[in-house]
Amino acid sequence: MARKKKVSHPTTGVSLHGFYRVAIVNEDGTIAGDSGVQHNLIVSGGLTNYLTYVFAASAGSSVIGMAALGSGSLVATNATIIPNVQSTSLYKTVSKTFITRAASSDGDTARYLATWASGTSTANISNVGLVATTGVQFFCGGTYASSSVASNQAINLTYDVVFLASAS
Repeated sequence: MARKKKVSHPTTGVSLHGFYRVAIVNEDGTIAGDSGVQHNLIVSGGLTNYLTYVFAASAGSSVIGMAALGSGSLVATNATIIPNVQSTSLYKTVSKTFITRAASSDGDTARYLATWASGTSTANISNVGLVATTGVQFFCGGTYASSSVASNQAINLTYDVVFLASAS
């Protein structure tokens, strides 16, 4: 009796990664502080509200519209905003650019940019996140070494959300 050939089924996968960089900029344009590129955390409420519900066209879905800075040492959870967001002045509407990779590539990137102009009050910052609007569940966030921002310094944020697909 001949052996049956084992059938191999293709496998596919989708992954999501976030990376951010926070830079404190002096009036003359020099960099006073830089978090470097940091990997973020997608919070469970973010996965549900910003991805699953959007994909299913649910009424409970959210779309990223703002970034926020805080002074806490913890990332936001699905139940809380970023710890120690000191005021609504630390929320900022983000501009969005979408970077589609070449046809031979396996993913796409959504880039979010925000700038807090100098003249904002002094603050200590050590966490960042993306959110739909003030006071709601965050999509993602991260922490970095605490930095002090003077009122004559600006803050620039670059936040990339990278979608990757694979098949074998």
